[in-house]
Amino acid sequence: MTVNVGTDFASPSLEPQDLLIQLEEEEVIHNSANARPTAKPEIQEDKPPPPPIFFRSFIFTPEVPIRLDYQGKRVDMTHGPFAGLLMGLGQLNCSELRLKRISYRHGLLGIDKLLNFVVSEWLQDIKKNQLPSLLGGVGPMHAVVQLFQGIRDLFWLPIEQYQKDGRIIRGLQRGANSFTTSTAMAALELTNRIVLAIQTTAEMAYDMVSPGPSVRRRSRGYKGKRRNYNQPSDFREGMANAIMLVREGLGETAQTIVRVASEEHEQKGVSGAVGGVLRQIPPTMVKPIILATEATSNVLGGMRSQLAPDARREAVHKWRTQD
Repeated sequence: MTVNVGTDFASPSLEPQDLLIQLEEEEVIHNSANARPTAKPEIQEDKPPPPPIFFRSFIFTPEVPIRLDYQGKRVDMTHGPFAGLLMGLGQLNCSELRLKRISYRHGLLGIDKLLNFVVSEWLQDIKKNQLPSLLGGVGPMHAVVQLFQGIRDLFWLPIEQYQKDGRIIRGLQRGANSFTTSTAMAALELTNRIVLAIQTTAEMAYDMVSPGPSVRRRSRGYKGKRRNYNQPSDFREGMANAIMLVREGLGETAQTIVRVASEEHEQKGVSGAVGGVLRQIPPTMVKPIILATEATSNVLGGMRSQLAPDARREAVHKWRTQD
């Protein structure tokens, strides 16, 4: 700090050093007089969390039936080999479970405890009482269950009808109808699964011996239209779809052979054309197997729809068709 003092105002009795000291003391006193006491920072205390909700009673009603249908599309190993194979190859068909009715009146503190209690009750009930109905839809087990259900109805429905009103003939008719329908549906489903397994194996063999894209991507006919047949509504429609599919498949195979032979002939002459035809022999031998399995699957689907029209409607609403 620099202080400039004029000669007219200076006291003769004070030395310059004394004046500087006096000015510094006055400045300190002035600053201390104008200084205001600083407010102490307020300490914000953490508020306690709100108490959890207390549920005096909990009632879940009525029971909720759930039907599971699942078909694995691809194998994904990101979640481990076992989980990937299970998700890619697993199939569920009409697996049923029920979320049972729950009534609890002893009080539960907090939503977490409530959810844990409900899930625990449902899991215990599924493990104790619902495993047969849940595992009955794994793979081909649904068809086997249908077969045994038909055999059971053949003997049980006449007894039940006789105990109800004494009309045993009516019971025999009901039992025979249930046995015929259940047995036929089970046989068709098992046969269709075998046909699909043969088709998958033939498609893999075709992809091994044929160059180019997979046979599943070659779904365009020789006119460029994609062959896409919905599930037939009856046996007649299934037969018509099967005939049309075989006709288009054979035409596409013949056109492929002619196209390859002409392309090779333009590049290499007669030897190239003969070589191109010889290279098409392995996939040409496998292609009729694929066409036969697809046609058989259409015929079986038509028979199944004719025996159980409700099953076709359910399948149409259940599975999403690809455009």
